[in-house]
Amino acid sequence: MVEVLESCFVVPSDETPKGRLWLSNLDQFDRGLFSGTVNFYKKTKATSFFSIEVLKASLAKALVLFYPLAGRCIVGSDGRLELDCNAKGCFFVRAQLDRTFDSINFQPSQELEELFIPSTQMAGSPFLLLMIQATYLKCGGVVLGFAVNHIITDAHSNFHFIRTWASITRGDLSSIVPPSFDQTPLRARSPPIVKFDHSPYKDNAASARSTPTDSTTTKLRLSKEQVSTLKIRCNRGKVTKISTFCSVASLLWKCYCYAQNLAPDTTGHLIFLVNIRSRLQPQLPQSHFGNAIVEASVQSKVSKITSSPLQAVAEIVQTAVDSVNDEYVRSLIDYLEIVGNESVYRKEAPKSELRVNSISGMPLYDADFGWGSPQLVSRWRVNGNRLIYISNEPGENGGIELVVTIDSATMHRFLKMLHEELNAGN
Repeated sequence: MVEVLESCFVVPSDETPKGRLWLSNLDQFDRGLFSGTVNFYKKTKATSFFSIEVLKASLAKALVLFYPLAGRCIVGSDGRLELDCNAKGCFFVRAQLDRTFDSINFQPSQELEELFIPSTQMAGSPFLLLMIQATYLKCGGVVLGFAVNHIITDAHSNFHFIRTWASITRGDLSSIVPPSFDQTPLRARSPPIVKFDHSPYKDNAASARSTPTDSTTTKLRLSKEQVSTLKIRCNRGKVTKISTFCSVASLLWKCYCYAQNLAPDTTGHLIFLVNIRSRLQPQLPQSHFGNAIVEASVQSKVSKITSSPLQAVAEIVQTAVDSVNDEYVRSLIDYLEIVGNESVYRKEAPKSELRVNSISGMPLYDADFGWGSPQLVSRWRVNGNRLIYISNEPGENGGIELVVTIDSATMHRFLKMLHEELNAGN
């Protein structure tokens, strides 16, 4: 049982801009959804190891730069979500747990969330943007749990904030890149112009926002050698270079379609996220803070996915990823302007749909607060069924980690097919 020792609101240490912050159509999509990670830090000999006073003082400084996170979410007169930059602070909890690191299963689950993530009920408000919990374990280690409201950040922005807070804590101010909150480049055109079929944002192809009881979650690891072999296999004889993501995503899609035993003439859908910062014209700065991601998809008959060589499947996935350009993103923003955010709330995904989200290549482990990098970084929640998260392993291992959540009845067949496909490349 977690024992809460202290809870408070940490406010910015200096004066910050006040007023309303406009949110783009891409920010309106995940109302009320919190996401984030839990980071485990191994005990060191430092006498000030994760000093709570040091953490709160540096957090207050970080909130000066990331001042919207100290505000609150509100609904404007037009029904759109906005941020009230009022400097009321983020919710911070200090807790202790009479358990060791080895006794805790860090696989995303309700238990992991209850152990290391504050609740909006505890904070007394559902309109918060950031909640953090520092939990001190029996073994001397510390778990930092982050819950960030998805209306203001994507994964890229989350890690930008964590890296900045860590840099301030360890006194390395030279590495800090201030965030940009300018959402003007993401405004809809007038009049809106929709040129594409944005199927991932339509009800009949929408993903679940709560994990059904008949699903199961497991963590898998692909070694550096397996990933390298997979990429070589997918790029064999190809003019267009197949990326690591497309190689892995095509493998997962192929195995998933096998495992689900779908009718051959069923249309299978693969949905994925794309970071658009470098795809817009002109480009958004990498320091852009907010949701600069869009969902895109590729579809094909199940018979073609399961019977085609893996490199052929990878090629159609790569083509779909490459097609997410400035014109596509502008069309999506305009589509959301027309239909309104209420119409894109999501329902449970059909069995013919698989969603693959990747944060591989992001600085998950670049979060050294002065006492070393985290030994483990894990999601604490899975936001849906028929969903696979891809992330990189720590250090120089070069492998990737998969968090797979699919139907319980399907998992055994999926793992079997994955094992066979990986061995087929040897």
